[in-house]
Amino acid sequence: MDVKSRSYRWSESRSKVCQMCDMGEDEKAEHVVLECVKYARDRNEMMQVVLRELGNVRMEMTGREWMVLLLGLCGDANGRMIEAVKEFLEKM
Repeated sequence: MDVKSRSYRWSESRSKVCQMCDMGEDEKAEHVVLECVKYARDRNEMMQVVLRELGNVRMEMTGREWMVLLLGLCGDANGRMIEAVKEFLEKM
């Protein structure tokens, strides 16, 4: 993902801060995928699929743990979840 926290040095603004929301957070992959209000509607659609595939179990996970799951880097992710995440990333 081309996020500002990686490319800010070469941008005109030289800022890492996400310009899509007013949260004042650095634009990191975790912020964009899990927190940024700009993408809330699309994120909710994705998460409905993910939670349904996980059996609608209420899970307490850190942001890093969610990223590992959503990016398919663990055994719990399945094809439907990965497709939902891909669709979300394409909309972004």
